[in-house]
Amino acid sequence: MHGVGQILLQNRAGVLDAWLAHLRDAAPAARPASLQLLKLELGTLVEKLTAYFLASDGEGAGAAFRTLEEQAATISAACARDGLTPMETATLILALKAIAGGLLNREAGNGITEPDQARAALDAAVDKLALITFATFVETREEIIKRQGRALLDLATPALPIWRHIILMPLVGIIDTQRARQVMEWLLEALAREEAHIAILDVTGVPLIDSRVALHLTKTVEAARLLGSRVIVTGISPDAAQTLVKLDVDLSSMITRGTLRAGLAEAFWLLGENARGPAGTML
Repeated sequence: MHGVGQILLQNRAGVLDAWLAHLRDAAPAARPASLQLLKLELGTLVEKLTAYFLASDGEGAGAAFRTLEEQAATISAACARDGLTPMETATLILALKAIAGGLLNREAGNGITEPDQARAALDAAVDKLALITFATFVETREEIIKRQGRALLDLATPALPIWRHIILMPLVGIIDTQRARQVMEWLLEALAREEAHIAILDVTGVPLIDSRVALHLTKTVEAARLLGSRVIVTGISPDAAQTLVKLDVDLSSMITRGTLRAGLAEAFWLLGENARGPAGTML
C-alpha cells in the first residue's frame, strides 16, 4: 500500500492538526499542557504509521509495525497514568481511522491505486493499534493498582525501631494469608537489620483476630525465636480474646499484653533481663 504511505507523508501535518482538533472538540476541558505533550506523542505515532505504509511493500514492514505498536503502547500507558478511561483511550486511537480515512477518500481521485484496499489496510492497522492500546491500558492499570496496594501495605505494616534493640510493628486492617506472610517476612528482616532483641506486634488496629490470624502470629513468634528475639503481642481486644478462647487457640508460647504501654514496659524488662548474666553481672 505504497499509495497510503505517500498520502500520509504529504499530509502528515494536516492529519495531526485534524486529529488534535477532533480531540479538543471531544474533550474541551483538557489541560493545555496535556494537549502539548499529546501532540508530540501523536505526531510520533503518525510518523511511524507513515513509515509502516511506506515500508509495507518491502521486507521492513514487520519491524516498522513493531515500532508503531510500541508507540501506541507508550501513549496508552501514559493515558492510564493520567487517569483516562479505557473508552477514552481507545477512542483516541480510533479517531485516526476517520481522519486518515477521510483523507484517503479525498485523494481517491488523485491517482491512488485501489482505494478500497488502501482504506481496508488503514482500517485494519488502526483497529490493531486500538486493540494493543486497550491491552496495554489494562496492564498498566493493573500494575498501578498493584503498586498502590504494595504502598498501602508498607504504610499499614511499618517496622519502627523505637529503642535500642526494640522494634515496633503496629498492624492495621484485615490480616489475610498473604499479608500474614508479609508481616512475618518484614518483621524478621527488621529484626536482623536492626539487631533487635525484642519486637512488639501491636494488633489494636486489627478488627478481627480468628484462628487463622492467631496461627500466623504464633508462626511469627517461633520464627523470631529462631533469630534469638522475643515477640510481644499487644492490643488484643476483649472480643478477640473471647473468640480465641472459644476457638481453643493455644497462645501459650506467645507473650501478650493488653496495651502498647504494658508491652513496652515488658520489652524493657525483658531487655534488662537479657542484658544481665549470672549473679546479676552485666553480659
